[in-house]
This record gives sequence, structure tokens and C-alpha cells, in this order.
Amino acid sequence: MIARRQFLMTAGPALLSLASARRSMAQNLPTVRFVLDWKYEGEHAQFTVPLTDGTFRKLGINVTLDRGNGSGDTIAKVASGAYDMGLADTYTMARFNAANPNNQLISVCMVQDVSASGVVGLRSKGINNPGDLAGKKIYAPPADAGRALFPIFASLNNIDLNSVQWNSVTSELRDTMLARREADAVTSNTVTTVMNVRAVGIPESELVVFFYGRYGIDLYGSSIVTTSAFAEKNPELIRKFVAGIVHGLNTMISNLDASMASLKTFDTLLNDQVEKSRMVISLRDMLITPNVLQKGFSTVDMARLDKTLKQVAPAFNIAAPSATDIYTDRYLPPLAERKVLPWSPPAK
Repeated sequence: MIARRQFLMTAGPALLSLASARRSMAQNLPTVRFVLDWKYEGEHAQFTVPLTDGTFRKLGINVTLDRGNGSGDTIAKVASGAYDMGLADTYTMARFNAANPNNQLISVCMVQDVSASGVVGLRSKGINNPGDLAGKKIYAPPADAGRALFPIFASLNNIDLNSVQWNSVTSELRDTMLARREADAVTSNTVTTVMNVRAVGIPESELVVFFYGRYGIDLYGSSIVTTSAFAEKNPELIRKFVAGIVHGLNTMISNLDASMASLKTFDTLLNDQVEKSRMVISLRDMLITPNVLQKGFSTVDMARLDKTLKQVAPAFNIAAPSATDIYTDRYLPPLAERKVLPWSPPAK
């Protein structure tokens, strides 16, 4: 016991000094204030992992991470300077830019190679094909991006737009109304909706999902947005941040348990089974595509982006911006640092 006390007396100051040095090092690193697009969910592990396992710190940056309240809110917070960067829907950013020509944002990294925007319907309501949505009750918030894009989807898939019965609800209530079967269908981030209704006992087999990207609107998903001023002033910081989230994505691919443990440091109430399933669905439907596997994370086809901007512009009542107005690869790390591990969906 005496020896242990003597050890603590001698080692204690050294340990305190080491902890102090680490705090000082973190304080001296350049800081990124980052806000997500929504509350902490499975797909966000790629952002939490490099923070909790020290990767961001090893790369030489200090990152603060907060949950979001929707893409529109994230964009407004980044534009105001409350945050340096954020995760938000790329086309919602384009709409913001059109309304705010003197305060525009730019996407510096495409996180989701495919958008999850679309329609989730109930087979029990007779919905099996897009045309079955005619005459149905569809619930969504008034400003929902999926709702704004629905007319394009309808025109491409021969849906009588005038027959659809729209019902306006909050984002929080939308999936509840579907789970209660009061809604026939909803427009939404389909990954989020599928997992939310599964969590309350609606089997996935009862759901039909119409990804807009598979029905004529080949949309990109959410990306990292920031101001041009921040990007031009901090190019190396952005490169390091992107390298960190590629590490986080590869951890999601290789180790769901570790990814889940990281995510729960931000929200201890998360359900492991639900969120790990959400990770798998996010990898399958948004994050890991042949393009990402072959060409690397955030390799954007500018012709594809340009085409989709022209498609969504009428729905948003804006002039179509060019792809170069919306996205730049100037701040990405080298391709070697954007390689993604091989992945295929687990057998059901």
C-alpha cells in the first residue's frame, strides 16, 4: 500500500502534466465546427468514428460535432457563420443559393453518391408501382425536398398529379402517420422512414420504396457544405476532414460494432440493432455504389450533377445553376486517401 501511494505521488504530477499537454495540443489545433443534417443515426457513424478514435486529432484538426434539424436548418447555420461546415442535401443548398445570391454556399465533398429522397408507401394500401400513388393520401412537411420533387417523379412515371391527396405534417409526425396507416405513403429520406417504421413493428416487406434516383431522377444526396470564404482560407483543413470521414466510412464497412459504439457516445439511447441495420441500408442505398468503389469517395460526374440540377430547378422555381456553381473538388485529399474498402450487402 505504501509503495502504491509513493507511485501515485510520483506518477500523479507526470500524468496530470501529460493530460494538460494533450489538452493544450487540442486547443492549438485548428478547429472545425461541424453540424449534421439530422439527429444522430446510423449513417452518421462515419463522422463520429474519426472523432472518438482520435483520427481527426492525428490528422491535425480539432472537430466539434453537433446534431442537426434538417438540411434547411443546417444550411442556414453554416451560411450565418454559426458553424464552419455541415452535412446537407445538395439540391436544398442550390435552392438556398438562388434565394441568397450574396450569401451562397458551395459543396466541397459529396458524401452520398445516391440520394435517399423518394416515396415510401404501404402495400396494404394497394401501392406496388408508382402509378398506384394516384388518388392516395401522401403525408409530408410543406417544405420537404421529396415533396417538392414529386411532380418530376410523377411526370416521368405517368402519375396523375392532380389526384394525389397531400397532407401537411411535421417531420417528426410523418413516419408516425405512416406507421399508424393513416398515411398511404410519405415523401422523405427513405432510409430514415424505413427504419423508423420498422422500429415500431411494421415489417419491411409491407413497405414499397420508390427512390427517385431509380425512377428517372438520378439525384446525388447530401454533401458537405461551407462558404467559399471558409474553403479558400482553410483548404488543408477541409482535406484533412474529408480524409477523416473516409476513415469513418471504412470503419462502418469493416466493423459495425465499433461504429455503433462510437455513435452511442453522442446518444446513449440509440438502439444498437436499429442503428446497425440503418448503417447497412445506408451503405447499400446511398454510400457505396460502383462509382464510389471504382473511382473513390466523392468522385462526382459533373454532367450527371448538371442534368439533375436542370431537372429540379423548375420544381424549386429557380434558374438552374451550373454544376460548377454547386460543387468543387478543389479541396479533396488525393485519390489514395479516398479509397473505399470493398463492400457488398450482407445476405438476408
